Amino acid sequence: MINTIRFTQCKWEDIRPFVIEYFTSNNAVVDSFWEAHVLESNHYKITNTDGEIVGFFAIHKESTITLFHVLPHYASQSQELFVRSKKYENVANAMVPTSDEFFLSHCLDSFTRIEKQAYFALYTDNGVTQERKKTLELRLADIDADKEILKLSGDFLDHSIEQISNNECGVEIYIAQHDGNIVGFGVVDYGRITKDIASIGMYVCEQYRMQGFAANILEHLKLICFEKSFRVVSGCWYYNHNSKKSMEAAGAYSKTRLVRFYF
Repeated sequence: MINTIRFTQCKWEDIRPFVIEYFTSNNAVVDSFWEAHVLESNHYKITNTDGEIVGFFAIHKESTITLFHVLPHYASQSQELFVRSKKYENVANAMVPTSDEFFLSHCLDSFTRIEKQAYFALYTDNGVTQERKKTLELRLADIDADKEILKLSGDFLDHSIEQISNNECGVEIYIAQHDGNIVGFGVVDYGRITKDIASIGMYVCEQYRMQGFAANILEHLKLICFEKSFRVVSGCWYYNHNSKKSMEAAGAYSKTRLVRFYF
């Protein structure tokens, strides 16, 4: 029966509703970094003899599997199907959020090594303590009018500015000021796959670092997104301890990890 199941490269829109349904129904915690990799991947649909979609997978830059799922009715064949998916393009590894139990379990069946990539943190109502609060003003940036100001972030905002310039919806850049001075920037990236999630990030200008501004910027962004009824997340590189501390100070906890399996 498994030989009758076909793998076909397809457009993102062909599998989009299945991916959204899967991650939404499982309340998976992922961030904009993960979403960008999924959307930039080559997408494949898994179909039965009637041409019905029974699963999907995706491969980023020919080597990294970023998605793999099989619908429950066909899940008993999923191990064999995963083996087949690894033979496409030049697959050598998989990038997996631990919130995706199905994909994670299949990678655990056969791998040569694993690397810890990132923390995905989910925000709570807890926040910056009174003694660490800063008086901040956040205003929405205009990428044309504020062009020179945004350069203070180095290349941190380049991707967000590009998204806004290309009229990609769901990205906001904020300028953070304290006592009239620009201390940093905040970014909100509203989910394109997980529609109920908003990813937030920050940049603090060098002379204002290690003073608590990072946590305060995240706190302000969190509240902006909470008011719009989003689940709020942040991601940071696994070994960026300062970013992790800032997220935790703003009320986040690391529910999910992003890991990379090598085959």
